[in-house]
Amino acid sequence: MAENLVHSKEKSEEFSQLFSRLEKYEEISDRMEIEIANYLNRCAEGRLSNEGKLHIAAMLNIVSEIESIADCCFGCAKILIRKQESGVDFTELIYKNIDTMFGYLKEAMTDMIELLSDVEKAREVAIIRSYNKEREINNLRNQLRTNNVENINNKVYEYQSGIYYMDIINDLEKMGDYIINVVDTIRDHFRKHVA
Repeated sequence: MAENLVHSKEKSEEFSQLFSRLEKYEEISDRMEIEIANYLNRCAEGRLSNEGKLHIAAMLNIVSEIESIADCCFGCAKILIRKQESGVDFTELIYKNIDTMFGYLKEAMTDMIELLSDVEKAREVAIIRSYNKEREINNLRNQLRTNNVENINNKVYEYQSGIYYMDIINDLEKMGDYIINVVDTIRDHFRKHVA
């Protein structure tokens, strides 16, 4: 939805509906985080082994990181609202670069979901792929940040466009950090090492 919102015509019905949906789902993710955390905390009150307690702590961490992913999606929407209120436009180059970052994030998200679908059998190849994708996301962010300064100096687009653009890119890169934190937790706490 956040990616679709980037490409929605500003001040349109579609933009308003997508923004409202993103806001609604972010609120749902907040409530789900609290409900799951409360449930896990009640489970932790019971008689558990040390391993069981560590698993519950790891699950709490995963729930928090996933909720933070939802926060980033809504954060992107709020940046777009500020951009719209300022009357700033993005160039095709900016849209292309944002789409590239979303593409990397979709791949990272797919790998994270694959790992979450069976944490005990999390495949090493998917974990390695996740770390490689996180490096690509960070490298892309760094490259776009450097190019942004050059593009503003060369008047490829306005300064304010570059500010909102980098705010979105930084928000998306943070999403990648939350995804890799979930992968770290799976790797460190759940995966059974199968020879």
